[in-house]
Amino acid sequence: MAEIHGNARERGFAHGALLYKELKRVMECFPFLVQTDFHTTLEEYIHRCKTLFKHIIESKYREYYDELLGICLGARSKGVNIHIDELIAWNSCLSMYEEYETETPPQRCSAFIATGNATEKGDIVMAHNTHCNLVLGSLSNIVLYVYPVKGHAFCMQTCPGMICSSMDWFLCENGMVGCETTISEIKYKPVFGVPYYCRIRDCMQYRDSLDEYANTMLHNNAGDYACSWLFGDTRTGEIMLCEIGLKTHNIRKTRDGVFYGMNSAMDPTLRLKETNDTTFDDISKSSGARHARLEYLLTDKYAGKITTTNAKLILADHYDVLLDRTHRGLRGICKHSELSSEKSKRTPFYPHGAIDGKVVNTKMAQQMTFLGKFGASCNREFHVKSYLEKHPEYHEWREYLSDLPNQRWTNITNDHT
Repeated sequence: MAEIHGNARERGFAHGALLYKELKRVMECFPFLVQTDFHTTLEEYIHRCKTLFKHIIESKYREYYDELLGICLGARSKGVNIHIDELIAWNSCLSMYEEYETETPPQRCSAFIATGNATEKGDIVMAHNTHCNLVLGSLSNIVLYVYPVKGHAFCMQTCPGMICSSMDWFLCENGMVGCETTISEIKYKPVFGVPYYCRIRDCMQYRDSLDEYANTMLHNNAGDYACSWLFGDTRTGEIMLCEIGLKTHNIRKTRDGVFYGMNSAMDPTLRLKETNDTTFDDISKSSGARHARLEYLLTDKYAGKITTTNAKLILADHYDVLLDRTHRGLRGICKHSELSSEKSKRTPFYPHGAIDGKVVNTKMAQQMTFLGKFGASCNREFHVKSYLEKHPEYHEWREYLSDLPNQRWTNITNDHT
């Protein structure tokens, strides 16, 4: 956990100085991640991101540009040389999958947000786990508390060098909370636009209501990183599903009920017009299976009984609705590609899966604290040596993978709560 304060340069400098070791590790892994996901060199990728984004951030989001400059200065004060173009490219990773028309687009996360008659106490309960390749996963264990001079304080799970969450889990001092799941099989190229990470950071720091969140995310939308955003206002108990593609969006709000995400757009119009996704009701696929399982757990088994305790159980769920039994693999809410012999978008046993778990309710959110678990909600342990002995076809991952031991659920807080 890290905590940063002040104006943009001060916050950035503290970020870079506090997390310089972690930033060094990011820069060591970055070329491999770019080559693996985008099939290009780091130099070409940085140049492309610079061309697309640098002028937008520098001219329209000067505060965030200065924060990125501060991160560079803070890291350099500790002997780690990072250039702002590298940080812009790092922050832009999730915006670039459709730009590169990659064969392995991000299918990240299972998540839900519930309120009113859906929860045991009538409060908001939000839960999320991240699914990503296990190199990126090992870099995603930072909880950053941010106290800006202007705007709202907030905390988020993030990677070193990021100005937004990128794991998309955040709590704000004004009572707003949010997470998301990506929408897969997008069939358009983004039209930049303002990249998503500037828009969602603007929400966290400056916006005060669900309507303001929706308007900010839609304004100058680039269509990059299409998501089913799940937002909540713990002051009113109202929650929102905010699904955004390029030209199509779906916004729904309620004070009684639950919204969830599992990498298929919930809105059939968005799904039809802007994706090639046919998995929504297909339980042989990850999204379809998780859709069926989340629907059962949230509106049947735990209907009216959703608590943080039950939320942790849901995030750790491995029930495979196709096999009709518990099974660690591609179709669980707690997803494990690294254990699966099935071929999907990725090759069998691909080093990818659930790498965390986060749960919060209204009372905790209003104190900017939450329950978190790094590694996987289900207590799975990942050991690089034994994994590569079983799957030597991934030997080139060796120097970038890290062990993910079983971690306990922990109350994440800080001195200001």
